[in-house]
Amino acid sequence: AADDALAHEITVLHIASRRTYGVPRIHAELRRLGHRVNHKRIARVMRERDIRGVTRRKHRSLTRADTKAKPAPDL
Repeated sequence: AADDALAHEITVLHIASRRTYGVPRIHAELRRLGHRVNHKRIARVMRERDIRGVTRRKHRSLTRADTKAKPAPDL
């Protein structure tokens, strides 16, 4: 029953984070809210209920072609 209540709290936090938070951030949020829970228990509950964090990164190209440059000669 305690794991079900914890799973509900984890699910609420996970959805509020746009499904990006993993175990470390969920643990930090629960600690901030006053819950005393071990990170291993959080990891186990998340694993059992298939809740996973995602890394979202901006994809940017660092190389930009010079449009005014002359093409290399065909050797």
